[in-house]
Amino acid sequence: MRPIHKNYKIAAYLIFAASAVTLVNHFLHYTENITAGTLALETTLLIAVLGYFATLGKDWLKWFLTFITVISAFALQPILNNFDTYPVYGILSVIACALQIIAMPFLFLAPKEGAK
Repeated sequence: MRPIHKNYKIAAYLIFAASAVTLVNHFLHYTENITAGTLALETTLLIAVLGYFATLGKDWLKWFLTFITVISAFALQPILNNFDTYPVYGILSVIACALQIIAMPFLFLAPKEGAK
């Protein structure tokens, strides 16, 4: 079994933290919007799976995480438009997105498999 670069481990912790923040956000706001709550649970599961693949050191993860983060960033606009109504939801959504963004450089700076 090949050793996993420390950048992947750091990224995994950040991704797991983003998943936890999304899950907490879901439980705090589930009763207000059940449809969005179901989507939040699916998103939390997806982010947690990405964290698992980061612990395995999968190189393709950086591109998939970039795609997911871009979608998350675009999804922040309507959330921030309702910031006055749901400030905690907005703050936690921004924190989850920021954790994903912070994880990306760790993945991109890790050497590729087989590189020395």
